[in-house]
Amino acid sequence: MSLNNHKISIIIRTYNEERWIAHCLRVIFSQDFDNFEVIVVDNNSSDHTVEIAKRYPVTSIINIDKFIPGKAINDGIRASTGNYIVCISAHCIPKNNQWLDNLFSNFKDNKKIAGVYGRQLPLSYTSDADKRDLLITFGQDKKIQVKDYFFHNANSMFSRDIWNKFPFDEDATNIEDRIWGKEVTQAGYQIIYEPSAQVYHYHGLHQHENSSNRAKGIATILEDLDKDSIGDLPEPLKPENINVASILLVNKTINENSMESRLLLDSVKNLKQSSFVNEIYIASYDEDDATSTGVQWIDRNQAVFNADDINVEKLLSLSLKEIESKGTFPEVILYVNHHYPFRPKNLFNELVLELQYMGLSSVFPCFVDYGHYWQKDTNNGFLKIDSSMDSRINREPIMRALYGLGCATSSVEIRKGNITGDNVGIIPIDNYQYTLNNRETGSQEIIEKIKKYE
Repeated sequence: MSLNNHKISIIIRTYNEERWIAHCLRVIFSQDFDNFEVIVVDNNSSDHTVEIAKRYPVTSIINIDKFIPGKAINDGIRASTGNYIVCISAHCIPKNNQWLDNLFSNFKDNKKIAGVYGRQLPLSYTSDADKRDLLITFGQDKKIQVKDYFFHNANSMFSRDIWNKFPFDEDATNIEDRIWGKEVTQAGYQIIYEPSAQVYHYHGLHQHENSSNRAKGIATILEDLDKDSIGDLPEPLKPENINVASILLVNKTINENSMESRLLLDSVKNLKQSSFVNEIYIASYDEDDATSTGVQWIDRNQAVFNADDINVEKLLSLSLKEIESKGTFPEVILYVNHHYPFRPKNLFNELVLELQYMGLSSVFPCFVDYGHYWQKDTNNGFLKIDSSMDSRINREPIMRALYGLGCATSSVEIRKGNITGDNVGIIPIDNYQYTLNNRETGSQEIIEKIKKYE
């Protein structure tokens, strides 16, 4: 029985899934066959989930006001036309393009099968508690469950005929899949666990039940035993497979042949050498700033760019909105300030690699500073803010953020008006030369002298 002889309806429940939905849909629409439809059931997402989903050829998007898990699935199935149903969470990413075929293969010539659920793998940066849950629950051996009614809708498949007999409970506020599993097994049907139908799942199952220390110990052992499952990043999340856009902000007219003009050209040149930067934008008042460097232009003459309370974060958010209005949707924004003439080699690549492989919201360089610092306090006195007068060996450094050198941030945060999110990574820099910029008093002369002898 060939999969292509059947139509599959894929049901995806969503609520504020803009971080994941594109990756999920991208792999779904790369499967080895095309006889399927996708139904998104969205619970009034307040982020860009629906907007992103519409970029893909989904069949329909159903909006619901109140989320009841079983009813949401049933609503999606009622709007579908396939004779087999697949449920997948929006924050699950199929591991490969055989995912659907691996689920469906279990229905061939077996009338006793009610449903099939697949393996859920943690990401490399999934929390220890969640890794523990996923690796314990979803093992490597295939199982045919006769009495065991465990079933998980995050990655599952069943026939419409079975669903007609056993729709999901529309009153239960949780574990609707286990309730369904118990109903079908008690009726004499079987459930199959198919480990070859794999998805990456960021979240765990029972992460609130045990202490983080115990979870870490268990997760460490399981990771060591199952290295092949979690040793790498899913293909859709790898830096070479995402859309990285760089934005440079120019605040004033740049005179031809000036230092600022040279620095802007150098910054663009460095960005073009990056392995991961797909698009470069200059937000300025003069289109020549972009055309002269061979990149795209964002017009800052628009009124919204000149509000009294405008700052870098708002400018980046407005720039991203402008980019997306033209049909381009970056997943990562690399903010670069052209006033910095010196950068570590391969910094832009390092920022994006760290962001993706560590699952961070932002990554930026920091100058590792062992100096001594004082700050005015509320009483107009002075407060010492460095750790001590000990030698630098025993002293904790102060990390001075250098966003202008390059700051890689998820577009999710940029849309919110943030240059960084809560989950940040830092690339330490200890060469003072990298902190120089041509806007600081007296720095231009120093920069010119250094450049002369480079």
